[in-house]
Amino acid sequence: MAHADKRTVATDALETLGKIIGASEQRDAIHLAVEPVTAACVLRPGEHVGFVPGGVGIAPPPETVGIVDPFLTRLVQPGERFWLIVYPRQITSLRHVWMHPKFPENADVQPAALTEKEQSAAWIKNFAESVGLGSAVIMGGAQDWLASKRAGQWGEYLSFGGLLEGVSVPDEFWKHYEIVTGETVPDAFRGSFFSCSC
Repeated sequence: MAHADKRTVATDALETLGKIIGASEQRDAIHLAVEPVTAACVLRPGEHVGFVPGGVGIAPPPETVGIVDPFLTRLVQPGERFWLIVYPRQITSLRHVWMHPKFPENADVQPAALTEKEQSAAWIKNFAESVGLGSAVIMGGAQDWLASKRAGQWGEYLSFGGLLEGVSVPDEFWKHYEIVTGETVPDAFRGSFFSCSC
């Protein structure tokens, strides 16, 4: 069984922005998606907001999409324009012309469509982040699992103490793995390679 210390997993600032970080994190620089929007009500810098009638304003948590420019030094008044900073890890395109399911696409600048491989890589990245890991760690774990299965063994499990407790690899992962790697995975090898060492 493969064991690893979570503290040794390399992360960049964008993967941990908005979360409490550990002592091993180092100085970094990030890109954040921003959108020029109009205030529907009085808003404070850094306030969590979403789309409401008349523009952007206070919305219940499931509907919030980002925060008011936190660098403003005064309140934003109704009708004023400001930069909305979109929550990290939410956009679906990695280009400077980005896409997000709750933002209408800019009619003047259409981003290039993601290839099937790019879409699958994005799915794997989102899945990895949802369980607190990086996509390279997930892909490495999948490769180790498949290598052990091909060698006639039970399977090499990925374990990070209690991090993966109650979490499993969904069947959909293997479809995206095949698309990204170009490798065919037999049905008999498609399983969850997560384990908890509690």
